[in-house]
Amino acid sequence: MAIPASNPSTGPAPSLALRSAGNVTFLCPDKDWMSTLGSGSKLPVTVTVGLGAPWREMPCPLCRAPLKTAKVGFAHFIKKHQARKVNWFCLKCNSSKPGLLSAACHAAKCGTGTRVRPTAIHSYVCGTCSSSFSTKRGLSMHAKKHGSAGCVPRLVEPDENPNSGFEGLFSPLPPPKDKVGPRPVGSLKSCLERTIRDGEIPPGGLHPLRSSPALVNRTLSGYIKQMRRSNKIYGRKPWKPRGFGVARVKTRCSFRTIQNLYTSNMAAAASLILDGKEATSCNIPLRAIETAYSEIWEKDDRYMELGVFGALPEADNEPLLMAVTPNEVMSALRGSKGKSAPGPDGIRKPHLLRWDKDGKLLASLYNTILYNSKLPKLLKNSRTTLVPKSPNQAELKVVDNWRPITLSSSILRLFSKILCARLSEACPTHPSQKGFTRGVGCSTNLMLLDGVIRRAVRQKETLAVVFIDLARAFDSVSHKLIREVLARRKVDSGICDLISDAYSQTSSRVVTKRGRTRAIQLKVGVKQGDPMSPLLFNLCLDPLLTFLDLRGSGYTLSGQRITALAYADDLVLLSGSWAGMAVNLKILERFLELTGLDVKIKKCGGFLLRTSNRNTTVNHCADWMIHSSPIPWIGETQSYRYLGVEVSPKRGILPSDPLKEILPLLRKISKAPLKPTQKVKMLITYGIPRVVYGADMSLVGTAVLRKVDREIRNAVKAWLHLSPSTADGLFYSSRVDGGLGLPRLEKQIAISQVKRWCRTMQANDAKCKVLAPALLPKVEIAKRWKVATGVEAEGNLQASLATTDPAVIGKRWRVSEFERWCGLRCQGRGLATFARDPISNHWLGVPWGLHESDYILALQLRSSTVRTLTTLSRGRRMNTTCRACGRGWEGIIHVVSQCRAFKKNRMANHNNICRLLSIIGRALGWEVTREKRITCPLWGTAVPDLILTKNGRGLVVDVAVCYEAKPGTLRRRAEFKVNKYDKFSRPICNTLGLSGVKTFGFVMGARGKWHAGNAEVLNEMGLPRSRKKALAKLFTRALEQYWKRNWRGVYASSVERALF
Repeated sequence: MAIPASNPSTGPAPSLALRSAGNVTFLCPDKDWMSTLGSGSKLPVTVTVGLGAPWREMPCPLCRAPLKTAKVGFAHFIKKHQARKVNWFCLKCNSSKPGLLSAACHAAKCGTGTRVRPTAIHSYVCGTCSSSFSTKRGLSMHAKKHGSAGCVPRLVEPDENPNSGFEGLFSPLPPPKDKVGPRPVGSLKSCLERTIRDGEIPPGGLHPLRSSPALVNRTLSGYIKQMRRSNKIYGRKPWKPRGFGVARVKTRCSFRTIQNLYTSNMAAAASLILDGKEATSCNIPLRAIETAYSEIWEKDDRYMELGVFGALPEADNEPLLMAVTPNEVMSALRGSKGKSAPGPDGIRKPHLLRWDKDGKLLASLYNTILYNSKLPKLLKNSRTTLVPKSPNQAELKVVDNWRPITLSSSILRLFSKILCARLSEACPTHPSQKGFTRGVGCSTNLMLLDGVIRRAVRQKETLAVVFIDLARAFDSVSHKLIREVLARRKVDSGICDLISDAYSQTSSRVVTKRGRTRAIQLKVGVKQGDPMSPLLFNLCLDPLLTFLDLRGSGYTLSGQRITALAYADDLVLLSGSWAGMAVNLKILERFLELTGLDVKIKKCGGFLLRTSNRNTTVNHCADWMIHSSPIPWIGETQSYRYLGVEVSPKRGILPSDPLKEILPLLRKISKAPLKPTQKVKMLITYGIPRVVYGADMSLVGTAVLRKVDREIRNAVKAWLHLSPSTADGLFYSSRVDGGLGLPRLEKQIAISQVKRWCRTMQANDAKCKVLAPALLPKVEIAKRWKVATGVEAEGNLQASLATTDPAVIGKRWRVSEFERWCGLRCQGRGLATFARDPISNHWLGVPWGLHESDYILALQLRSSTVRTLTTLSRGRRMNTTCRACGRGWEGIIHVVSQCRAFKKNRMANHNNICRLLSIIGRALGWEVTREKRITCPLWGTAVPDLILTKNGRGLVVDVAVCYEAKPGTLRRRAEFKVNKYDKFSRPICNTLGLSGVKTFGFVMGARGKWHAGNAEVLNEMGLPRSRKKALAKLFTRALEQYWKRNWRGVYASSVERALF
C-alpha cells in the first residue's frame, strides 16, 4: 500500500499513523513494513519510493535528514536507504514521469488546474497514493479514476487496526438470569433413596443402595461371563485381538469373491466396487501409531480456566433426578444397532437381549453406578480402530489422516445412550450448535450461510466470513473443561462426579493391521464412538458461542444478529465489518488460550465482501490473524468445502453436478460381477445417496435432475433386461403397489427441500424462525413447491410454508406414479388389482427363492412387456397371430389363458398349486382326496380338485388360475367355483360319510396375484396365523417359477428361441 511522507510541520513520523501530501510516497504491498524499520535502516526490496515535483524542502521521513532539492532527495534514498527503485510523479495531476527533468518540465506547465492537496488527514486514505478523503464515496471515486495498474487499489478503512476495538471486551459478564419455575429439590442420590424399594431388585441383581464399587466390579465380571456362555447360540466368538492381518483378495473382480463379500458385508462390497478399494486397514508402523497417540492422549492438560466465558445458563436437573427403569433400558437397547462392533469384552446386543430379556438386571446395574457415581473398572478399557479420512493412499501414510473410533463395552455404550438422552434434555446446547442434535441439522447452517452471502451481494452489504477448523477437537478437549462447564451450569453433582470418573484412569489400545499398541491413558479428549461424547463436546463449545452472542460483532438481519454457525467442531464466524470479525477472532483466540484447544490455520479460510463503486469487492482489506498467523483468503474464483458442499464468496453454495457424479457409479456397477437384482439394490442403497446430499443442499435445477433420473432408468432397464419402452411406473411405484421403488430425484429432492423449508419456518429456534423469511430463496421455493405438491404456487408461499405440515408434502407422489401407470392402455392393464397388496408384491423387494431369470420374467409379466408379437409390433403394422398355436393374437392375455400350446403348462401350474394344498392339508391332519368324481342325478357330474376330510367335516376346494384383468376378476372366479360345487354338498356328504361340507374356490392370478379369500381356506384347514402370510408368499413364488420354466420351454420349441 502507499504511505505518504510527513510534512515538516507535523514533526517526526515514527509510525504509519501519519499520512500527508508530501513530496515522498512509499509504495509497498505490505502495510506494516514500517513497524519493523528502524531509523536510518535499509528499505526492503518490496518498497518503491516516489518523488514529486515541484519539489519543496523537507526532512527525510525515515531519518529526518534535510532534503533541500529533488536531486539531493534522489541521491539520499539511493545511497542512504538503498532504495530498489525511485519513481517520479507530478504533485498537481499525480501522473508518473520517467525522470526528474520530465517531471520538473511537466509540473511547470501543468494546466489541469489540479491544486496540490492540503495536508489535512481525512478519515478515508487511499491505499495506493497519498490522497485522503472525508467520505467513503470520495475515496471510491478516486480509486476508480486514479487506480494504478501496477498496484491493486485497496480500500483501507479506519477500523482496520488489528490492535484496536478490544477495550472492555473481556470484562466480566453479568450473571445469567435465573430460570423461571420451581427447581427440583434434592440430589440424584436422595432421589434414588426415595424411589428404590427392596422388592424391586431382581434375583441376581445389584442393590443400588447397598453395593460398593468393588462389589459392582466383581458382579459385573460375573455378568460378562454369563453372557459369553450364550455366545454359541449366535454363532459368534467374542472379539479377540488376534489375526490382525486382513485377508487380501487375490482375484478382486472374480464373481465368487464379490458374491461372498456382498453376502457377508454389502457395505464393503460397495466400497470395493464404487471406490475401487477394499476395507482399508492402517498399515503405518505400530511404533509410529503408538508414539502419535501417546502424544495426543497422554499430553499435559493445557486447560487454565473458563474465566469470562463461565457465564452459562443453568441446567434443569429434573430429567436427571430419576432412577433408570427397565422399560428405558429395553427401549434404548432395541433402538441400538444389532451389528455394531463389540468392545474389548466381546459383548454385543444379542448377548444383552438374551441375558436380560426384560432389562431389570441392567437397570439395577445402572442405578447402582448412578448412586455410587463411580464407573466400574471393567468398563474403563476400550479399543480404538482407525478409519481413513481420505481415499488417497499416499495421504493415508500420515497418522493425521486417520480418524480414531474408540469403542467401549456395549454395556457402557448402552448406559451412555440413556444418560445422554437425559443430559441433553436437562442441559440443552446453544441454539447455534446444530451438530448431533435433533432437528434439520446441517441444512439450517447451510441455508443461513447461503442466504446471508447472497443477500450481502444483492444488497451491496459488507459481510465477513471465516471458517474455523479446530485441530483434533474431539481428541484434545480437556476433562477439566468438561467438569467445569457442567459445574457452571449447576448439573447435579452426582452426574458431574460420574462423568469425571468415567474419564479417570481410562485407557485404550489402538488396533491396526500390524497389531495393537499398549494401553494408552486418555488424559485428554473424549471417546469418538461413545454416544455421550458429541454432547460433551458441544457443551464445551457452548461458552464460546454464548460469549460471541453477548460480546461478539455479528451480521445483523431482521433485528437478529448472527455471530457464529456451529456443527460440532465445524465453526463459521460472521460479522458485518472487518473490525467486527477481528473482535470475533480475538474472542476465539482468548477461548483457545484458556481451554487448551487449537486451530489448523492452514485449513481455515475467510473472505470479506465490501461494496466499492457499486461493485462488490472480495478481500480488499488487511489480514485477519489467529495467534499471529494470517488466515488464508478465499478468493473470488475459489471456494471452501463446508459440510460437504462448496461455498463461494460471491455465489454462496455452488451447485453440484449430479449427472457427472452418477455416470461413473453406473458404469462401475454395470461392470461389477453382480446379479441384476444385486446391482439395483446396490444402486439404491449406496450409489444414489452419494449424489442426493449435494444436489439437495445446492439447489440443483429440476432439468439436471431429470437427466439423472433418465440415466438411472436406462441403466436399470439394461440390468434387468427390460424393454426401453417400459413404463416409468414400474420403477417409481412403491413396492407394495407392484413397483421397484426407485427414488426419483426430480421429485424426492424437491419434496425434501420443501419439507426442510417448512420445518425452518416452524422451527423452535426463534432466531432461525425470524431469519428464514429473509434468507429463503423465494424464486426456488415457487419452483420446488410446484414439483413437490403438483400444484401451482398461489398467494404467499412463505405463509403456506409456516402453516403446512411437512409430513403431508409429497406423501402421494408414488401413488400418483402408480395411477399414471394403471392408466396406460397396454402396460397398465390389470395393474389396479395389485394396489396395496404386500403379499402379491413381496418378491419385488426380496427375491428370495427366485432365480434372476424368474425375477426378470415376472417383471416383464407384471409390466406387460414380454416379447410377444403384440408388444413387438407396437407402432408398426405386422401380423400378430400367435406363433405358438397359430390362432388368436399373440398377447399376454391370450398366452396365459387361451393359447393351446400353453395348455399343458397352465395345467401344470394348476396341479402344482393343488399339490401344495395337499401337502399342507396332510400336515394338518386332513385326509386329502384329489379329483374325485361326484355324481348327482339333478346336477350331473362334478370333479373338484381337492376334498379334505377330518373328524366328519369336509372341505371342497377347487383351484383356478386366471388372468387378473380387473380388481374383481379373482373374486368373481372364486364365487363361480363356490356356486358350481355347492350344489354337490349333499352327494359329497353321502359319498364320504360326512356330517357337513364347505365349498371354496382357491384362485390365483396368472401374474402372481393372491386372492384375499384364499386366507379363509387356510383358516378352515387350521393353519396357524403366523404361517398364513408365509404360505401365501410361497404360492406366489411357485407361480412365478412355473411361468418362467413353462414359458421358455414352449417358446424354445415353438418359435426357435426367438423370444429368449
